[in-house]
Amino acid sequence: MESPHRNPNFTTDRPVAVLMVFLAAIVFGYFSLIQLPVTLMPEMSYPTLTVRTEYPGAAPEEVENDISRRIEEALGVVGGLNEISSISRAGVSDVILEFVWGTSMVDAIQNTLEKLDLVRLPREAEKPLLLHYDPSLDPVMELSLSGSSRSIKYKGDEGLRRLRRIAELQVKRQIEPIKGVAAARVRGGLEEEIHVLINEAKLQRVSLSINQVISRLRAENINAAGGRIQEGGAEYMIRTINEYQSLEEIANTIVFRREGREIRVKDLGQVVHGQRDREMMTKTDGNESVQIDIYKEADANMINVAEQVTRLIGKTSGSSRSTLAGKLRAEEDAYLRVVADRSIFIDSSISEVKSTAYVGGMLAIFVLLIFLRDLRTTAIIALSIPISIFITFAPLNILNVTLNIMSLGGLAMGIGMLVDSSIVVLESIYRCREEGDSIRKAAIRGTKEVRGAVIASTLTSICVFFPMVFVEGLAGQVFSDLGLTVVTSLIASLIVAVLFIPMLASRTGFQLKSDAGMV
Repeated sequence: MESPHRNPNFTTDRPVAVLMVFLAAIVFGYFSLIQLPVTLMPEMSYPTLTVRTEYPGAAPEEVENDISRRIEEALGVVGGLNEISSISRAGVSDVILEFVWGTSMVDAIQNTLEKLDLVRLPREAEKPLLLHYDPSLDPVMELSLSGSSRSIKYKGDEGLRRLRRIAELQVKRQIEPIKGVAAARVRGGLEEEIHVLINEAKLQRVSLSINQVISRLRAENINAAGGRIQEGGAEYMIRTINEYQSLEEIANTIVFRREGREIRVKDLGQVVHGQRDREMMTKTDGNESVQIDIYKEADANMINVAEQVTRLIGKTSGSSRSTLAGKLRAEEDAYLRVVADRSIFIDSSISEVKSTAYVGGMLAIFVLLIFLRDLRTTAIIALSIPISIFITFAPLNILNVTLNIMSLGGLAMGIGMLVDSSIVVLESIYRCREEGDSIRKAAIRGTKEVRGAVIASTLTSICVFFPMVFVEGLAGQVFSDLGLTVVTSLIASLIVAVLFIPMLASRTGFQLKSDAGMV
């Protein structure tokens, strides 16, 4: 019989408190799991910048001498620069800056822009563009909008303009409000614009320049704030609304007044509907179409975004009229379909890793049952696996680790190690029980005797994986999530082993095998 003056022990004496702490940790971990962004690979940022400058009509040699070489000389002193190179093509210069891994790209971009402002380029050259590639900025989905090949209204240029209008006014406006969607970009087709065609002879006859016409059109086509007016207790906001609403308004714009005569745009030329120069052409099933690229917000779950978009448009153009695709098919005789969806590959890849982890976990439990030959002992140890995994998700969310192949691979890798500490603690408790200790005393003494060894064993495993976090370069960005996941799961399993397992063993009627009639 135990002494009434027994030593207090929080784990065995406060089982409800211990259970509530672990339940809270599990709930916190579950909600952290829901909030974790889902990506194929860890977030990777390449320390490279590209300065692209267009020089229309210039040969590659002129581009190199007048553009690329000047930009290289100006940007060669940017801090953190590891290598600079350039590619000069007909009409285009690309200067590529490669920075040392770990360089702050925000500072690098700022320093590069400051140096670019000092570069003197030919007047005919366009303003340099600074490009920074980020894999997370690739579109999540690509949609195709095409007209029926039997419909007359989609023939020729007018049909492409019609498709572009439908994409801009109907598809884009319904997709962008979806939670997690950052933007929907329409490409292809023919984009409408207004062309003001000036007759050079008429312009010279009235002694005007083209720049004067451009200045007048810009000055007239503007909406501006006019301030506020207070009258009594009321305050009114004043706005000047003067944007063009029709071709007639543009044509009637007064460019110049001379000797009582007003010279209007229509006196110098004509205003007509036109289209922008085409930068790309998209085709679906051999017919020209319009492409809609869908981009997600930085912290959005890619799979959830794709599911919501698919639910909105419908999986096929034959969907009911309640979906966007079905509505366009019925009302516009147009086909809206998904032609690319990155979330499908990501979902299948992550599902495969999950299934591997499930199978590994079940095999681990089965092996434990074979060697321990005790269903109750196996159940206690098996329970530590999901508890440790759920607790792991909370620090992963705090550390901004996404749910990807590497982090899930770390969990799958750590499942076998999660039970090590629990097995050692539970076997020590069982040994103390065989030596005649009560259930409570066996839980306390058994845990205390192996606690140091369990902590040392866990720290040894942590020391193997934790250095992955500090690896530099692309390898560090790829494997840091795996290292962090394994480390946090091992820490979680250690906490479960020294706190939860003793409490559970002391409260489940833990018996000797001989008492239970087991072999």
